[in-house]
Amino acid sequence: MVKIAGIVAKPQRQVGRYLRRAMRVLEEMGVKVLVEKKAANLLKITPGFNIEEIAVSADLIVVLGGDGTFLSVASRAVTAGVPVAGFNLGTLGFLTEMTKESLENCLRDICLGRARYSERKMLEIEIDSRRFLALNDVVISMASIARIITLSLVLNGSRVAEIRADGLIVSTPTGSTAYSLSAGGPIVSPAVNGLLITPICPHSLTFRSLVVPDDSLVQIGLVSRNSETCVTIDGQTVIPLEEGQEIRVMVHPVPLRLVVSPDVDYYGLLSQKLNWGN
Repeated sequence: MVKIAGIVAKPQRQVGRYLRRAMRVLEEMGVKVLVEKKAANLLKITPGFNIEEIAVSADLIVVLGGDGTFLSVASRAVTAGVPVAGFNLGTLGFLTEMTKESLENCLRDICLGRARYSERKMLEIEIDSRRFLALNDVVISMASIARIITLSLVLNGSRVAEIRADGLIVSTPTGSTAYSLSAGGPIVSPAVNGLLITPICPHSLTFRSLVVPDDSLVQIGLVSRNSETCVTIDGQTVIPLEEGQEIRVMVHPVPLRLVVSPDVDYYGLLSQKLNWGN
């Protein structure tokens, strides 16, 4: 039962009318609405709430925008145990899979308990003593100029390779359609229990994308001496990586609950977004 819903939106002028539509239907359903600060500023309403406040108070988070907006709330949502419904206001979007045209009907279905959910695995990333969560991927690469770096890859304590490449991507099946796909990795259904390890422009053409069990511990160390190497988490957080530093990646024990479209299944979504058969 949804009693409190938070709304997070991309703060652009054209989003305003969808914000108002979402607020109107939720309030008609007797749901208290918490609007994120940037979205509240867009509508010139008060009060506005930060994402942390919304995550701990709401029964549902509604995202209006694209996948970047969705990723900005994913880690807080899974930590708070609150599901997320994403409505795509742009073109491509695998996380914000519901359309803006279906906004009112889908929100009513969610409030009436008729929503369908998909549980999505998330990555837990450890760098020194700091921990981060990612829904799509973690990327180790150069911060600016494209230059080869050398990384060590260890799986469950066993050395796999020393990789010379532009970088390396560890992604969830959900993230297989993001950067990993652009780097030549496979598309993997979110129902698959696995992790993807995809090199970015590897020096050795024989090193290809790996799919490993999702109970694997992935350890990646920076071997090359290059102060411009960084770790990027879901395209949201960037952390410098120094020679000799190591990152540890594993599946987070709690999945994210994602509200999925009642009209399109995963393979239909792929066909639609990637223009297969058109």
